[in-house]
Parts: sequence; C-alpha cells; structure tokens
Amino acid sequence: MNTKTTVAISLILLSCIAIAQDLSTRSPSSSTGVVVADREVTLAARIVGRIVAVNVEEGDAVQAGDLLVDIDDAQYRADLSSAQALLSQQQVRLRHMQRLDERFSSLYEQKSVSLDKADEARFNFEVAQASVQQAQAELEKIEVLLAETKILAPFSGVITSKASETGKVTAAGEPLLTIEDQGKLKFRTRISEQDISKIELGQDITVIIDALDDLKLTGTVSKIIPSGDLSTHEFTIEATLPAQQKLYPGMFGKAEF
Repeated sequence: MNTKTTVAISLILLSCIAIAQDLSTRSPSSSTGVVVADREVTLAARIVGRIVAVNVEEGDAVQAGDLLVDIDDAQYRADLSSAQALLSQQQVRLRHMQRLDERFSSLYEQKSVSLDKADEARFNFEVAQASVQQAQAELEKIEVLLAETKILAPFSGVITSKASETGKVTAAGEPLLTIEDQGKLKFRTRISEQDISKIELGQDITVIIDALDDLKLTGTVSKIIPSGDLSTHEFTIEATLPAQQKLYPGMFGKAEF
C-alpha cells in the first residue's frame, strides 16, 4: 500500500469518525416518566369525633372551600359556650378589680390607706388581667377545634381516594380523602447525569404519551432537582404540560430533549 493510499484511507476514517460524533451530538436523548398532578394533598382528621356526613365520592370534582367531611361538633359547641361564659365572667371581674385598683391608688396618694392595701389592689387587678388572657386563649383553642370538624377542600380539584364513611370515629392524623389539582398537569422524569447539562429551566421538551397513541406534547421544564440519586446517578425534572383531553395523572410517557 503506497503512501497516497494510506493517507486517503486515513482521511476517510477521520471523516467517518467526525460524522458519527456529529450524529451522536445531534441525536436527542430520551427518558421515561409519568404524568402527575400539579398538587396532591391527603386530608386528615386533626380531632377525634364521629363523622356525620361525607359529601363526596372518588372521582368527584370539587371547588375550593367545599365541605367534604362533617364531624359531629356537639361537644365542641358545648365547650365553646362554656368558654365564652367563663371569659365573660373573668372580664366582669377584671373591670371590678380595675376600679378597686384605681380607687386604692387614689386613696394611697391621699394618705388614706396603707401601701399594702394599694399593692394588694394592684396585685388583684393584674391577676384578673391574667385570668382574662387565659380564658381568651382557651376560647380560641376551642374555636380552632370546632373549625376542625369541617373538612374543606383546600383547592379546586378531583377526589382520587376516599377512606372515610358516615358513622366512623376519626383518630387524630387519620387520612380521610386525597384531592388532586388536575387543572395543571406535569411530566416527571429522571435523567442521567450525562444528560442533566442539556436541561435548563424554561426549556421546551417533547413528551410522548403512550396511552394516547403516542401523542406528542410540548412540555416546559419547570423544576430541576439539583441532587441526584446516589445509586442510579439520575436527576428528577418536571415539565408543565398543555391542557389535553383524556390526559390524566399516572399516564406513562417518554421525554425527548
């Protein structure tokens, strides 16, 4: 093989390598993922009580502020009336102690009563103030508990799971319902450490939904979790998706970028 032939072959090989590298650079990367709701919240009971009504079923659409679960509030209303009466009583006592304090303070300035008497009146007035504050705090505590008997929808969405029935006695922290905000959907996927440098916030990526006959959607990267999995060396990203009929959380898909 002469020198010219060797040079020609070398040039061809270099050209092939350059073309292969260029194709590798230009070919899109891909990763699998799933469609998720913008928000998902599990509503739980914060008090112990008997459920008197559950106003929704799985699949129901609800609006923010809708009453979902109603817990018996008779005991809390009785406690509220008692707390209100106690506060009123303590406020009457406070006004009386304030008048006594002002009277004994004036008499002391006139040298008509001893300092001990004036000090005692001031002490009783301050104790009455503290009693009113304590009664007010107890009232506010009961008002909070009473409010917890009404489980309201925190936002508009869809009920995706239900673990409560009329007549059941709740326990503090017990899950009752799960609500999803499906007004805005996202695509969540994990990409390799080699590809993370290709992703930027606001970047458009192609999302292909298998269940919708490989429908192609344009997603916009809205979140990049800047901490990879130590075992897989993958990073989680999310992309917001455009509104699309029959697109639901849980659908499988593929992202190309």
